[in-house]
Parts: sequence; structure tokens; C-alpha cells
Amino acid sequence: MPQVRQFTIAAKLLIWTSALIIVFFGTSAYLFRQVRHDAEVSSRIVTENHELDSAIQRMLERLYSVQDNIQRYRLLGGDQKAVGFIVQDLTRFGEILEETLAGHPRYRTEWKELTAKYEITLDPGETVGDSLAPNVTVREWTDILEQSLLDNVADMEAGLTDLHDAGQRASTVGLYGLIACLALGVGGSLGLAWSLNRSLSEVQRGIRELGTGATPRDIRVLSKDELGELALAFNAMAARLRREERMRADFVAMLSHEIRTPLTSVREAVDLIGAGTFGEVNEQQAKFLAIAEMETARLSDLLARLLSVSRMESRELVLDPVEVDGRQLVLSTLERLAPAAEAKSIVLKALVPDEPIPFTADGEHLRQVLLNLAGNAIKFSPEGSTVTVFAGRQADGVLFRVEDDGPGIPPGERERVFLKYYREPGVRNSVDGAGLGLAISKRIILAHGGRIWVEGKPGRGSRFCFSLPAKPV
Repeated sequence: MPQVRQFTIAAKLLIWTSALIIVFFGTSAYLFRQVRHDAEVSSRIVTENHELDSAIQRMLERLYSVQDNIQRYRLLGGDQKAVGFIVQDLTRFGEILEETLAGHPRYRTEWKELTAKYEITLDPGETVGDSLAPNVTVREWTDILEQSLLDNVADMEAGLTDLHDAGQRASTVGLYGLIACLALGVGGSLGLAWSLNRSLSEVQRGIRELGTGATPRDIRVLSKDELGELALAFNAMAARLRREERMRADFVAMLSHEIRTPLTSVREAVDLIGAGTFGEVNEQQAKFLAIAEMETARLSDLLARLLSVSRMESRELVLDPVEVDGRQLVLSTLERLAPAAEAKSIVLKALVPDEPIPFTADGEHLRQVLLNLAGNAIKFSPEGSTVTVFAGRQADGVLFRVEDDGPGIPPGERERVFLKYYREPGVRNSVDGAGLGLAISKRIILAHGGRIWVEGKPGRGSRFCFSLPAKPV
């Protein structure tokens, strides 16, 4: 058997789960890294920008207060309280400045002028305009701090913008990652399920056909994994069974042909002896000759059934559909079986309408089906019982039914009775037969596009039914 395996089922599952894991963990890693970045930016905004903004605001408040007190000193002509406030504000300004530089040393260069030595002149101005003019040193410090405040606000805005953009990117990546995971998860599982189910369905179809007793056919090889190898193994088995079936059919045909010639000679010899051609035959001799004639007839019938099955299996069953009257078909069949029924004191009863039941079918083949079913009913029914044959119309065609009062068939055996050479264990040793009649009947009914089945309860008789469409295929 050729090796076709490319990917095993386990390999397919591994590839699928690996892709799912890669996408999931890749998305998770990106989101985790983005969360850390956002946390760092948020921490910087809170611990640096906000803190620096607050410190600059407080230093500016002190400088504004210094400026106001300088103007007050000049306007009032040397107010000592104003001098005290100036000294107090400058002292607090220096403390805040040192605290800020300790926490943000990168501003030491930018705020170098704030830490240099300085002088503030408190001489009163000659004019009102001079008194209201800002102190040069304080104004320079204020300009530096206001610029730093603007830079800090811009830095905060840039950080917030970065956070917003990063959040948008993380949201987009997370959404696409989720979609990819869902697509891989759902799509991959559905794809694998569809692939496995398709291959399994082919194998199941082949096994079901094999279980019906039909000639096994090849199934499609739809994958290159273990199921594909299973399909190849099934096809190899089916080919071997077909070869064995052809060999068996050829053997049966050859054997039947070889036996028929000596059997005919035996029958002719028995007939000649029974007719007294070679002398008078006494009563005991006539009895044994009758037994020999009956057994040769039974053997001839068995050979005919074997040949019929072989012909059906060696080629497609060819039907000759014509218009058939179901009512007349039942009546003529019971007429042919009347001698066999009388021998067992069995009553044959026909349940058919008074008007014809016309439909299209192969009349001779259907007659063979009714002969098989009604003949089995007579064979398995006790003496003095009744065998009923029904024919009638139904919604989509015609229905035939043969009922008997025999031992019945257990539910577990009802599908198997239509297999070739099968005989129900309960009657295997008590009733003659080769187990071919029902197999032939099923083949004929299926060829007509119909259905055949058995009903009933064990110990209460059997009811064999078959239905045919109004216009069989």
C-alpha cells in the first residue's frame, strides 16, 4: 500500500494550536509591553511633570509676592514691613528652589541664574512709573520660571498625547489579535472537523455498504493522513473482496454446470425406473424412487438459485419494465404455490382490491420475489395455519406484504436475513434452504428503486414487506 501521509492528524492539531498560541502570546506580549510603557509615562507625568508644575507655580507665587512688596516699598517710601515680606518670600523661594533641584537635577543648568548671587535695590523711585517698574532680577527669574512652566506643560501634553496614541495602538492590536485568535480557533477547529468528518463519512459509507452484503466499492481518499491510509486500506480490502467474490461466483457457476449434467441423468434414470421401463416396481421401491425424485428436484432448485445469485452478482441486474397489475401478480403467485400449501394444510389468503393495481415494473422478477417470500412463509409456518399476501396502493407507490404464523425473527437478526447464505440460527437445523431467496429478493427490489424489510414479534409470525415507487428508476 503506497504511503500518502503528509501531515498526521496530530501534526495538524499541533500546527493549529501552535499558530493559535503564537498569535495569543504575541498579542499578549505586545499589550504587556505597552501597558508597562504607559505606566512609565503615567508615572513620569505624575511624579515629575505634575510635581515640577506645582513647584514652579509656588516659586512664581513667591516671586510675584516679592515684586508686589518691592513696588509697595517704593510707593510707601520705605515700608519696613514690605522689606520683611520680601526677605521671607525670597527665603521660601530659595527653599523651594533647592527642593526642586534636588528632585530634578536636570534643571540645574537651565536655572543656573536662579542660584547665582544677586542684588535687589530697594531705593524709592523718583516717579510713579519708576516705583511701579518691575525689578530686573525678579523679572528675569520670573521669565525663566514661566518658560520652564510652559515647557513642562508642553512636555505633559506630549506625554498625554503619547499615552492616547499608545492606547489607540494597543486597542487596535488587541482587537486584531482577538479576531485572529477567534479566526484561528473557530476557523481552525471547523476546518479540522470538516476535514476529519468528510474522510470519516467516506469510510462510514463504505462500511455501511459492506454491512448490507452489497459488492464493496472503493471510497474516495480525501486526505493524506491516518484517515487517508484507512481509506486506502479499505479500498485494498474492497478490491480483494471483489476478486474473491468473482472467484466464488465463477466457482459456483462452474460447479452448478458440472453437477447439472449428472443430476439430469439421475433424474431421467429415476423416471425410467419409476415408469416400469426395466420391470415392475413394487410399493417399497416406488416409495424410495419418489424420495429420490423429490431430492433431485430440491437439488435442482438449489442449483437454480445459486446460478441466479451468481448471474446477479457478475453483472448489473437488467430490468424489463412493463405495466404490471399487482392484483393479478398476487393471485397468480398464490396459484403456483397452492400445491405446496395444500401439502401442509396451509390456507393461502389474498388481500387485494377488486380493481387492478397498475404500475410499471419487471413482472417476472417481482413474481420471483413474491414466490420467494410466500414460499418461505409456507415453509416456516406450522400445519393448519394461514399465509396472507397483501397488495395495495400507498401515497408514493405500491405496497406488498406477506404474513405468516411462523416462529418469527428476532429483532437483531432482521437485517442479516437478507444477506447471502445467512440462515436464522433458530431454524438453521430444522428447515432446509441455502439462504439465497431473500438475498435475491432484496437485489431485485433495490434494482427497482424500492425498499424491503421485515416486521413482527418472535413467536408471533413474520411480516415481510416491500414497497415500489409509482415510477421505479
